[in-house]
Order: sequence, then structure tokens, then C-alpha cells
Amino acid sequence: MRQIPTRVRASATLVFVVGAASAALAADKAPGGLTGLGFDIGTLDSSAIKAAGPRLFFTQDEIGRAKARLDTDEQARAILDNLKAEADKHLQIEIQPLDENWWNKAKSKKWEETYPEVYENTAIKPGAYAHPAASLATAWLLTGKQECADKAIALLKNLSSYSFAPEHFDVGMNYAGWGLSCLKAYDALMPLMSAPQRKALDGFMTRLAKAVAKNDIYWIDNNIGGGINNHLAWHKMMLGLLGMFYNRPAMVDYCLNGRRGLVSLLEDGLTDDGLWCESSLNYQFAAIAPMLVMADCQRRLGISPGLHGLVAGNGRMLKQSFDAMFNVLSADGMIPPVGDAYGLHQRLYNMRLYETCWMLWGDSKYAWLVSHNEKPSATMLFAPPLPQDVAAPPVKSTLLPEHGYAFLRSQQDELYWDTDAWCAFLTYDRSGVHANADKLSLTLFGQKRMLVSDVEGRATVPHAFSSKIQSELNRGALSQNTVMIDGRDQRCSSEMLRLVEFRELPEEKRVTAADDRGILYEGIRQMRTIAMTPEYVLDVFQVDCGTQPRQIDWVAHILDGNAKMSEVGNPDLASREPFELPKGAAWRWLRDPQSFKPSGPIRMEWQDGEVRLRLRMLEPGTERVILCGYPSTDQPDSPSVPMMMVRKKDKQAIFAAVWLIGSEVEAIELKALPRHNGMRVYQVKAGETIRKHLVPAL
Repeated sequence: MRQIPTRVRASATLVFVVGAASAALAADKAPGGLTGLGFDIGTLDSSAIKAAGPRLFFTQDEIGRAKARLDTDEQARAILDNLKAEADKHLQIEIQPLDENWWNKAKSKKWEETYPEVYENTAIKPGAYAHPAASLATAWLLTGKQECADKAIALLKNLSSYSFAPEHFDVGMNYAGWGLSCLKAYDALMPLMSAPQRKALDGFMTRLAKAVAKNDIYWIDNNIGGGINNHLAWHKMMLGLLGMFYNRPAMVDYCLNGRRGLVSLLEDGLTDDGLWCESSLNYQFAAIAPMLVMADCQRRLGISPGLHGLVAGNGRMLKQSFDAMFNVLSADGMIPPVGDAYGLHQRLYNMRLYETCWMLWGDSKYAWLVSHNEKPSATMLFAPPLPQDVAAPPVKSTLLPEHGYAFLRSQQDELYWDTDAWCAFLTYDRSGVHANADKLSLTLFGQKRMLVSDVEGRATVPHAFSSKIQSELNRGALSQNTVMIDGRDQRCSSEMLRLVEFRELPEEKRVTAADDRGILYEGIRQMRTIAMTPEYVLDVFQVDCGTQPRQIDWVAHILDGNAKMSEVGNPDLASREPFELPKGAAWRWLRDPQSFKPSGPIRMEWQDGEVRLRLRMLEPGTERVILCGYPSTDQPDSPSVPMMMVRKKDKQAIFAAVWLIGSEVEAIELKALPRHNGMRVYQVKAGETIRKHLVPAL
């Protein structure tokens, strides 16, 4: 029997340990079903379903209301026009049988070597038929255009013989992703399908259920992804939806209450006010999206309490996970790209899941968010109309101690949104499955832009998670705005760093976090303080290496590939010279390295049109300031993001800096004063305003 690797995911690297094949993946239990499932899937049969029309993803009432709106609602007609245009494109799809021969060669390889081809063949290629089928089925429900239904049925027929033979970490989630679209199309079109067509599709759904269940058991038995992972939510969703569709209550119960079921994922996977635990804000929806689909279908079937109303242990509710995202956004709705984000900058405004949230809960903040989306989906045809002039939700500086995130904001309440308001984000979280080497990293937003960027080079290959740039560069400390020791990445750890202080006052909002136990680097203590005032952001990073001098690099990435530096705002640029970086895998990605020895306090400035960012840093005994370009993608001709490193070789270092956003304050002076009651003291003169800051000492 082929050996199957068990994955152990660290923050900056992937480690694969080869072990014996799981019994759950190897064989069915006789005479019941899959080992660990607790029930027998058997054969799924739609002949007992007597419904005259769709019931899981649509209802006749919803369809009727949607059609009625089209007579009077201009926005509804625009949405339908987009849907019809999309359907017209899908009508032109040339249907070809899926070639499954690739698996004959791939199944003999180690799983970590097959991510791209598994993703292409178990997600992209079948999805290219499944997702259009769901779109065409929706178009048929609203327009009655028979060719849409016929094409959708033909697409489903082409998929109905799919074997689901491939086995890999990802296949359960991959199958669920496009299997969901197949089930949605089947739900809409079943009354039009012949008995042989339905029998073939029932066989497809049976194989889908068994393949997803087998993968789910493997994940649980081998504790993949740390035990609480978004893959499990997709597995359970697919099994639960099939259970509801085929009236199989045991499958639904397994989805909700079985091992690592959706209820336990809510209880164990949410932190703080509802953030998912995988250490990446862009992964927030990876787990809760399938839960939302399940809840929406439960609502249509009248199941109470469904996931949308259920209160799990610790007071956890699905709605919390969608509400929580409002507290992490920049003023233009951007989700901070912390952890694995694959170079994508997403705005919550464009997250269509909130259309379903509006249907489920009717919360006015969801209406406000959805109203910002310029391209609403067909879901909004079935949803209640949005109210006029809905108020923006209030927001303020936010501490999320269970996750290890702190957000400082220059403006609060509803006045924050869609303005030039600042947001400083400091992370001190533990290393979850999608974490990067980003502890004590600063991300700074302002002027409707990400100014100090938590960066990743975007992969242009199909499977970004396993891409070369993701493993070599993106997850490491060179991609974060933190401190590196001896050119090495931080160690990953399940331990949280220590929160020293958090306060929100009218004239100063401040957070300090520390690694005073050498969690990130053995023998190295670190502490970072971020203080936001109406005029500037003070940034103090303290490092203590004990008795051994070390190379200490303070790292920052600025704006994007459009940022420019002029010698007027950067007086030391004239003395820069070529600089040689190390030859390691991560360092090789950096471009055009140069350096200079500062003549005094460090003065830097970057500009992109009206957007302006300046840095003033007390000279920390710098060996060099290193300037280079960070690649925006894995292509050699892609734009470069400006990157700088302030390097010191010593036992201790204090990097005390002021960030100036915009041009309201022109003159700035920063100086260190004698300590007061053991605190470090910094004085900043910004224009005519003088402020004093007492910073905790490491």
C-alpha cells in the first residue's frame, strides 16, 4: 500500500512527515460504512423526493418575489441583465469529457508534490462545468429560457460519471466547492430531468458524499491543520446539504454534531468577538462561508434552530463571525492582509457573502455594506430590498486579545468610513496554520491606502498555497514589517506574545506588545510600542540580545510599486551604493539592493500623487540602511514595492521613529529624554504641538 504523508503546517514552512496510510482512507468498514462516520451513506436516491420545485437553494416564494421586483426595480433589472449576459457566455461552453488519466501517474507521487495538478484536476477543470451549470439554472428560474436549462443539464450530465478517485489533503474541499454548484443546479432543475438523468446524478452525488466523507475522516484521524481547520467546514457542509436534499437526517446530524462538526467548529474555532482562529484575516471566510450556505438552506427548509439562530458553547453564534470583520477594516473597507493572503487586497464591500447575511439576519450594517458593492450578485434578487440611507456602523480602536490583534484608529464611530482616517494594526498572535513570521509587525493605513504594507508577492501559478514564492518569500520575516535577527525568520509557536498595554484616549491611542521570553528568537527579547496622535504615529521597537552581539534588521515595506522617492525628501540617497544581499532562497527574490550610512537621524519620504508618507527615526547606531525592491508578483518584470532595512549589529537596539501621513504637518522633531520612573521618554514636536510619550522599557 502506498504511504500517505501527514502534513504538519508551520508558520513559515511546510513539513511533510511520511506515515502509514490511514485506515479511514484505505477501506470501508463492513457492513456499515466508512470507518469513523457512524452511519452508512449507502445509495442516495432522489426518487422519494416529491417536491414540485426547488426547495434547498431557492423557494417558489423567493422566485415569485424576484420576478415581481423586475417590473419596478431598476437595480433588480440590472442584476438580471448581468446574470443573462453571464448565461449567454455559458451557453457557448464547449463540453468535453473530463480526462481522469492524470491520476494514474499522480497517485504514485508524494502528496506535497502534487498540489498544483490536484487543484487543477479536482477543482478548476470540473468547476468550469459545475459553476456555469448553477448560474444557468438560476437564469432559467428567473427567465424561463429553456436553452439555459438544457445547457445546465448537459453540463451536469458531463460531470455525472466523475469517479472521485483522487486522494489528497485538498480533495474533500475541492469536491465540495464545485459539488455545491452541482447540487444547486440539481435542486433547480430536477423537475425537468428524466429518470435516467436523475439516476446518473444520484450516483454522482453518492460518490461525492463518500469521497468527501473519506477525506473528512482522514483529516480528523490525522489531526491535519491542527484539528480546527476550514477544510473540515467544507466537508461537513457538503455532507449536510446532501443529507437535507435526500432527506437523510443522519448525514445532517453528522454535519452539525459529528466529530469536528460545524457546531464544535464554532465553539472551538472562533476567538474574541468572532474571528476565526487560523491567523489570517483573509481566511476568515474560508471556514464560515460553508457554514453560511448550510444556514441559508436550513432557513428555507424551516429548520429551527438552524445554524443562523443556534447558540453554541461559549455563547458562540455564526453571526458573530461576520460582525467581527467590521472591527478590523481600514477606512476604505480593506481587510488587512495579515497571514496567508497570497498577495490579494480584498475589501469587505465586495464580499458577496454579506448578501446572504442580509437575507438571514436583516442587520442594517449588512445593508450598509452590501450597498457599497457596485456589482451585486443574483442573490440580491431573492433578498429583501435594501433600505434607503442606512447608517454606517460605528467603529473605534479595537483590542482582540484572544487572537493577538490591536487596531488603533484616528477617527471613530460612523465618521471613520470612506475618509482619510488612519488605522495602525499590530499583531502579536500565536502561529496558527496560516500565520506568517509576522509577530510584532506593523501595518499602517491612511489616505485610503495601505501605507506600511504587510506584503506578499502574488503567485501567478494556479495553486498559490504551494507556490514557490509563497514558501520561499511570502511567509518569512522579509515580507513583514518587524525585526529580523541574523537574517533568519521568527520561530513559529503556539504561544501568544505578551500584551503590555492598550489604551484609547482622545490625544493618544497606544498599544505595546512584547516577546520577553525569547519565543520568536532564542535568547532575544523584543517589545514594540505604537502610539497614534492626531498629528503622527510614534513607533518604538526595542531589542535586547543579551550578552551576544547579533545582526538586527528593522524591516518596512512602503505603499506599492507606484511609490517614488526623491532626493529632496531623502537627503542620504545621494550617498547610496550597491549592496550585496545573502544568497538564500528568500533573499534572492529582492531586487536592486543599495545602501547608505546615515549622516544623522534617518529621514525618508515616499510619494504617489497626493499620497505622502514620511519616516523620521532617531539614529540607532546604524551600520547601514538597506534599500531594495520587493516583487509584487513572481514574474521578474513585475513592479517592485519599496523596502527598507535599518541594520544594527549589537547586543541591544532601539528603533524610535515617527510616521507622518500626508502633508498637514511639515516640520517634525523627535528626541529621547531621560527616563522617568523606569519608562523611556520621547518628545515629539509636530508643528507647534509638543507631546511627550512615556514608553514601557524592555
